[in-house]
Amino acid sequence: MIDRFAAVSMTARGIVAAAQGQIDSMTLRRMLIAIAGFWMFAAAVTGYAQTNVAAPRIVWVSNLGEQQNQSFKASFLDGMRQAGQVEGRTFQLVVRHASGDPGRAVALIRETVAERPAVIVVTGLTNARVAHDATKTIPIVVGTSSDLVDAGIVKSYARPGGNITGVSDLADETAVKRLELLKAALPNASRVAVLLNPDFPATPKIESRVKAAADALRVTIIRVDARDRASLARTLDAVGKLRPDALLATDALAVANADELIEQATALRVPVVHLWPGTVERGALFSYQADVTDNFRRAAGYVDKILNGANPGDLPIFQPTRYELVVNAKVARAFGLTLAPTFLGRADRVID
Repeated sequence: MIDRFAAVSMTARGIVAAAQGQIDSMTLRRMLIAIAGFWMFAAAVTGYAQTNVAAPRIVWVSNLGEQQNQSFKASFLDGMRQAGQVEGRTFQLVVRHASGDPGRAVALIRETVAERPAVIVVTGLTNARVAHDATKTIPIVVGTSSDLVDAGIVKSYARPGGNITGVSDLADETAVKRLELLKAALPNASRVAVLLNPDFPATPKIESRVKAAADALRVTIIRVDARDRASLARTLDAVGKLRPDALLATDALAVANADELIEQATALRVPVVHLWPGTVERGALFSYQADVTDNFRRAAGYVDKILNGANPGDLPIFQPTRYELVVNAKVARAFGLTLAPTFLGRADRVID
């Protein structure tokens, strides 16, 4: 152990001895150089020890694959930097990707809980429920989700309670909005397939609200179900035989498998209306969704507050207010569709 008291004592004795004429100036000079070297060594050792204290671990379980998640991870890290956090020094981030496999997401969440990180970040309502059921003590931040209150995961948006907070919108309201936008885009559309996941907690409410809106819009809703990648492929084969005017995607399964969904539906000549950013660039007719990139930046703000001692149950849930409508006019032309000018005028961005 470095004995700092001894070093201070040696310094004092040397100065006193020099003052009393007991040692010459050259000897005192050598003593002071040696002691200065000691202090430099002690400072270096102390700094090394401080920088090697393990930073709090943040573990993020994403439904997406690593490449799909890159922009959201970048946004999260940007949010952490804005809050004054430094990766590797004040926190460590581990991202685990389920790559569209719901069973793998559940396994990853349980594995993460067993490791007891400082904070768990999850995406999607299903993952939020799994994490909530798996731990009542580890703080959980939901990067983006829907219906946390209706699902019973939090008590209220203002005071969620327990160990969970984050970002949440209402899946049923946004699904209805996409149907209304579809009718505005294609006034003659009369049959719409709605892709629903029986395992998604908000599905009953989404179906009820969409059917009520469809009645008012004079649209027939065709429910088609898929709970995993294998059943999604079979469902899309069935959609081809049903010949709807469009397919409306509603939950995380359609996000994690967006490329396969859009590719197969396009081959069947069924345009896709999606709920996730970036899907229009990959061939969806249009998408309508919250600014998900901003959601993850806000999620970082929650993590920062928790690392600084805040109780997640006291942090109000953020509800997005800005939604973006992105339209792919090239896809419309490829399908032989003419989009209503009034609809195009409402778009935030048109790919042409």
